[in-house]
Amino acid sequence: MVRIIVPEMRTLFIGSTKRGYLTLKALVDHRVEVAGIISLEQDPHELGRYEEPIRALANTQGIPLLETKWMKDRDYGSIIRNDWKPDIALVVGCRILLSRDVYEAPPRGTLAVHDSYLPEYRGFAPLNWAIISGDDHTGVTLFYLSEQTDGGDIVARKRIPFGTDETAPEIYERIIDGTIELVVETWPLLAEGKAERLAQDYRSGSMTCSRTPADGCIDWEQPTRRIYDLVRALARPYPGAYTFFGGQKLIVWKARPAPDAAPYVGRIPGRVVSVSPSEGFVDVLTGDGVLRIAEVQTEGGESLPASQVIKSVKISLGLTVATLWDELQKLRKR
Repeated sequence: MVRIIVPEMRTLFIGSTKRGYLTLKALVDHRVEVAGIISLEQDPHELGRYEEPIRALANTQGIPLLETKWMKDRDYGSIIRNDWKPDIALVVGCRILLSRDVYEAPPRGTLAVHDSYLPEYRGFAPLNWAIISGDDHTGVTLFYLSEQTDGGDIVARKRIPFGTDETAPEIYERIIDGTIELVVETWPLLAEGKAERLAQDYRSGSMTCSRTPADGCIDWEQPTRRIYDLVRALARPYPGAYTFFGGQKLIVWKARPAPDAAPYVGRIPGRVVSVSPSEGFVDVLTGDGVLRIAEVQTEGGESLPASQVIKSVKISLGLTVATLWDELQKLRKR
């Protein structure tokens, strides 16, 4: 790694997650003066946690550190202005809205990293939405925070193409690399006052809504490609695309369109049409083809080859009218 010595510009860091930690470490490695760190507590369900690595880095470097969840436990604007006195701030891995009092505290503003090629996909879960929507790229954008969601002036951005079979976690690793590259390349320009600012037209581009685990439910009447994209977009550590089997939730972790699938007459989307114990997969009809499921997980269970869980071609996945009727009959007999 070639070290870039950034001209004097005290930087406040706000963030969390692997991407936030690695970006912060890159700033330190490139001799950026970090005035303070606000480490944001991650959600309980997240497997990769980076509060401790951020804490260790702050302690090793003698950088003031505050840890919080929502930034409502103290007057952060006052601390930033009067105690830490940064020139500029960087936000990476932040899932909360920062108040104007906070992002306007540094005299040279606050920049954030968004994982899309703005103005595309402003808002929540842009990577997941890009895959679900059938796109072939995402991006990383460094921009100034403003009152508009992901709508401030753009300083720099990178387009990140991805393949038709790549999963969200695979693409996210390149987003991390792109974030670090973008920040390291841009910080000297910001310090020297040479960075460009491109105003966004908020009427252009697109917005995304937040996603919940319930949004991962598979509709077997959809085309094979669309279901496959949903599975790719929600691969672990994301919550996973899911269906129902025997009245229970079944997460589909790995799948792909079945090669050379036969044309089925009397198509019943969700119907299992093939089980291969030797290879571990099952084939399921979709709205226009066949999806080959390789790995599944029942609620509270472990991940298994699909054929160890689904063993018959006489059942359908999903909440069909037939399965709902069967469950109603069971309730009546109790």
